[in-house]
Amino acid sequence: MNKKMLLLSAAFCSLVVSTTALAAEKGKIGLALDIAVEGGFFNPTLSSVKVKKLVPGGAAEKAGLLVGDQILKIADCAIPGCPADDAKDLMKRNKGESVSFLIKQADGTQLTKTVVAE
Repeated sequence: MNKKMLLLSAAFCSLVVSTTALAAEKGKIGLALDIAVEGGFFNPTLSSVKVKKLVPGGAAEKAGLLVGDQILKIADCAIPGCPADDAKDLMKRNKGESVSFLIKQADGTQLTKTVVAE
């Protein structure tokens, strides 16, 4: 992965976390992601997403996500191939709104988990 992709990945992850934490009416999902992207600067797509960290007692942890879970879909946006902007928009939730994730756990089990923003 080149420096541009790493910087874009870090910026995207920071943006997802920041946008959910800034406004009081915005909900928090309670996770940090390890994101790999491909494509150009103006049209990046997600090539892989893994749960890097969970906020203890946060919405994602309550929903049963685990550190190391690979995210295969955010709502109906499949990874790889989900445009980064779409993924970012899907993760923005107000308090009480939910987002579903299709995840693949370390043992290969695939599950759908629904996270309700807090």
